[in-house]
Amino acid sequence: SLGKWGVTAFLVERSSEGLVTGPTKNKMGLRTVPFGEIFFDDCFVPEENRLGPEGAGFSFSHNSLEYDRCFNLASELGTMERQLEKTVDYAKSREQYGQPIGNFQSVSNRVADMKLRLETARLLLYKVAWLKQRKQPAMLEAALLKLYLSECFVASGLDAVRIHGGNGYLTEYEVERDLRDAIGGVIYAGTSDIQRNIIARSLGL
Repeated sequence: SLGKWGVTAFLVERSSEGLVTGPTKNKMGLRTVPFGEIFFDDCFVPEENRLGPEGAGFSFSHNSLEYDRCFNLASELGTMERQLEKTVDYAKSREQYGQPIGNFQSVSNRVADMKLRLETARLLLYKVAWLKQRKQPAMLEAALLKLYLSECFVASGLDAVRIHGGNGYLTEYEVERDLRDAIGGVIYAGTSDIQRNIIARSLGL
């Protein structure tokens, strides 16, 4: 058996006979991104639709994932930045006991943690983007980015909800939507556990 070197990549056009798409499924978050099943029922794909040489499908997919993790996580980073700005504004305007809740250390410490996650995740993202712009491999760096940023997005989403209190549980303030979207980030494009496996293998374990 050729194993992973026996995999070849093809471009299957939407109009291909035998390509059937199932109904769109409802999801917890990321509702602007359609999600469903694809079926190949005697679907013929011509040789000219092959992507790269025969047997290069695994390498093609592996390299694409490095770009994919960088691009997808850039949007998460942007959401984290917006989330932080809105949370800071809320902490300044929401008052309890005659003063803004941002004056309370339990609140301000959570905001500080959100800022720390945002800026450290940004550095990892920029490093992967820098490597891919120069067409260099970034398997380890992309795994570090995927693991760290997606987990940070969840943690900051929880902090934003907690700072907003009961309002954070309401759809009106949208922070609950960010948290629902963040949970998807630790699953798609390789779960957090898969990223840990990649990192460990790169260290010789």
